[in-house]
Amino acid sequence: MITGSSSTIANEFYYDEINNFFQNIQYYYVPILVFLGLLGNCMSVFVFFGTKLRYSSSSIYLGALAISDSGFLMIVFMSWLKMVHVDLFNRQGFCQFFIYLASLFSFLSVWFVVAFTVERYVAVKWPLRRQFWCTVARAKMIVVGFTVLAILLTSPVVVFSKIPENSTDCGNLNKEWKSWAIPYTMIENVVTFAVPLTIIVIFNTLIARNIYKFDHIRRTLTIESDVSNERAPRDRMPQTKVTKMLLLVSSAFFCLNMPAFVFRMIAVIIIGVCIDI
Repeated sequence: MITGSSSTIANEFYYDEINNFFQNIQYYYVPILVFLGLLGNCMSVFVFFGTKLRYSSSSIYLGALAISDSGFLMIVFMSWLKMVHVDLFNRQGFCQFFIYLASLFSFLSVWFVVAFTVERYVAVKWPLRRQFWCTVARAKMIVVGFTVLAILLTSPVVVFSKIPENSTDCGNLNKEWKSWAIPYTMIENVVTFAVPLTIIVIFNTLIARNIYKFDHIRRTLTIESDVSNERAPRDRMPQTKVTKMLLLVSSAFFCLNMPAFVFRMIAVIIIGVCIDI
């Protein structure tokens, strides 16, 4: 009995030490992450919307993505404020509102990445039709369409989330709506993570394949006197560089969001929470 009690006390001690360690990391890491993220996103918005890049359809998606990510970072910061005894996040009403915004921005961010990934595939696969299909006006319409769709699809989160009595933790499922909330949350996870990430993987694979084929052709071309034959690969070089950059962005987005998708599914199935932060 004494040995068992000593072991239990030791385990609790190590658990508390580990918990304090991660809380100390979070205490300093989150505000630094939010500050640097907001700074980078503000600079991105200025570059994509305030320079000549605004005439590119890809800039519309990337600028909208920067705004969406900034919104999510602000929600993360509101959640962090409880560590400095400014606990707005875990108050009734604020809890539902912040979780709704987190769901909204999560939806928008991933589908904006899908949008410019598909657009890059069109630009690589059919370069001659790119200027007619990948227009700024069409990109703006898609951004607005996704925003309206996200507002409608994520609105049930306000009803499904609540703070239990005698608790200060936001993000639990409302038991009164549990029969609806769990299926909805699982569907939301599929729509927000599984489907778009699958699309990103498929189109990134196709884009990489087309880039490889183009680079192989370009390397095998010999210098000829015909100017038209020489100009064709040169004209596509800037587009190829842009495509490679966006390919890297969407691939990084996939790698960083896959763990979040796994943990969210575990949280819904096992723990029964719906928090998006």
